[in-house]
Amino acid sequence: MRLKDFNIVYQIARTELRVIFYSPVAWLILVVFAVQCGFSFCDVIWPAIKSQSLGYEVQALTGSVFTSGKGIFGDLFKNVQGTLYFYIPLLTMGLMSREFSSGSIKLLYSSPVTSAQIILGKYLSVMIYCAVLLGVILVYVGLGALTIGHMDGTLIFSNFLGMYLLICAYAVIGLFMSCLTSYQVVAAIGTLAFLSFLNFIGGVGQEIPLVRDITYWLALNGRVGLFVAGMINTENLIYFLVVIAAFLLLSVWRLQAVREKQPGRKKML
Repeated sequence: MRLKDFNIVYQIARTELRVIFYSPVAWLILVVFAVQCGFSFCDVIWPAIKSQSLGYEVQALTGSVFTSGKGIFGDLFKNVQGTLYFYIPLLTMGLMSREFSSGSIKLLYSSPVTSAQIILGKYLSVMIYCAVLLGVILVYVGLGALTIGHMDGTLIFSNFLGMYLLICAYAVIGLFMSCLTSYQVVAAIGTLAFLSFLNFIGGVGQEIPLVRDITYWLALNGRVGLFVAGMINTENLIYFLVVIAAFLLLSVWRLQAVREKQPGRKKML
């Protein structure tokens, strides 16, 4: 990709990011996410401080506060990993649906930009917002550094990487769903339904080896387990990158199919 192409992608991302932050939904998600992380942090750190004040020895506090089931990165319903997919449909539902419904997509089609540049620019804006969203956790990492002796920084980094890859995978699926319809509510419901399926499919048919392998491959959140445990696994890293690239390609194909007015059967293919 040439420097000119990068500049076009950057301009699209900058415009979309401005639209995102002008929306009250984006700020509401940030506030709710911060409060959610605060509750998770306090639920774990307060009992540990209380036990320490009573003279009991507290061990592996970094894992307890951040990576355990009740920790900030935990997989319980009230924690980041367990509820992350609820935020994404609200964020991605208007990425392309808004362009279709308002008719502004015609301006993009008439301008000297390609479908790939449009999709990459939209996705880059969401990636930046997701980084800001997870950046909220840095506040609690700072609080943890002040209260936890010898905090394991590599474990925190591994968790951040896993969560960021997961939320980027969720976002690209939401972007693709937004390319399929001009109705934002339909895009949000479709994204939520698909992400819910990917989150719960990991627990289906665990007693059957073949089904267990298939469901493990489909469950996006199941791939984060090793990152949460502190291990950056190359296979899972490549898995997330392949999922992101695949849905970006599908989104480009979908946009190109609309742009070129292709026959219905070819669009479905």
